[in-house]
Amino acid sequence: MIKTGPKYVDYRNLRWNATWCKRCFICVEACPQQALEITADGVIEIADLCIRCGLCERQCPDLAIELIGQTLQEQKDEKAD
Repeated sequence: MIKTGPKYVDYRNLRWNATWCKRCFICVEACPQQALEITADGVIEIADLCIRCGLCERQCPDLAIELIGQTLQEQKDEKAD
């Protein structure tokens, strides 16, 4: 049996790193659902409209947005709870 490591099949979370973000807001413009919102403080909030397509992550020049994948085992554990 060949082990290939964890398989990521579902992206459940989107994380924004305020330290790395230069506030260019390219991610906001790239979002097809308009799910990224800019607050008055310059913070990017992720709305429930997000479909986790990954366009914001791919467009961000600062790598400040990251899609977090969930492994098959994590999905099984979540369903068991």
